[in-house]
Amino acid sequence: PATVTIAPGGTVTWTFAETHNVTFNAAAPTGGNIPDTPSGSVSRTFPAAGSFPYRCTLHAGMNATVNVQ
Repeated sequence: PATVTIAPGGTVTWTFAETHNVTFNAAAPTGGNIPDTPSGSVSRTFPAAGSFPYRCTLHAGMNATVNVQ
């Protein structure tokens, strides 16, 4: 989804069927950006409230935001 809202301490899991990455626009959660990943799942935990916009640098227009509140 373009936006997901989770509670502080929550985890988001990205599942890729082809190569993608997750590059945060500013502050990144624990573990930082997700590098190019050809397939599989990668998770990040967001310990504190905030807004975390990100994009896939390999695919124009693939943008989303994790809102932690």
